[in-house]
Amino acid sequence: MEIMAMKCPNCSGDINYSPSQRVTKCPYCDSVLNIKEGSDRAVLERTKNEFKNIEHIRYEYARSVQHWKTLTYLYYGLVFVLTITAFLLLDFFRNHSGGYNLGGIIFMMLCISFLAVPAVFSKTVPIPPKEVEQPLRLRSGLPAAVRMTVTALLVALGGGFIAYLIMEIL
Repeated sequence: MEIMAMKCPNCSGDINYSPSQRVTKCPYCDSVLNIKEGSDRAVLERTKNEFKNIEHIRYEYARSVQHWKTLTYLYYGLVFVLTITAFLLLDFFRNHSGGYNLGGIIFMMLCISFLAVPAVFSKTVPIPPKEVEQPLRLRSGLPAAVRMTVTALLVALGGGFIAYLIMEIL
């Protein structure tokens, strides 16, 4: 025999009943309740569907956040590689104007990208839907741009250090 459970609308107490019952009584407040056939099942199905929708919304937001983070990591990797390349070109072609100019151009492009790219990326942060809790939301705007700029500068410093080590070895 299947036992169903529901909350009493008067006192919120747990009521157990069998699906064949049409009337039940709350053991806590003695309220008499009429049970409509299938009403709990319909509520349960509606709740399951709402949960699936929320789960889907959160999943899509997480995917868009992961995509955005991947793009920012690619930017940091590009800054790292271009910094090493710029410093090596500057050192290697110190006496040859063509290579020296190319290294300088790459370095200037990097300096400009420290201001431009984080400002653009901070505007493309995925907008969180209302179903996503506050701790899971990404922040955008000026704080995100400043954080990205500082990270890019640190990555560039790391690239410069690696380039220095390579120049010392060669």
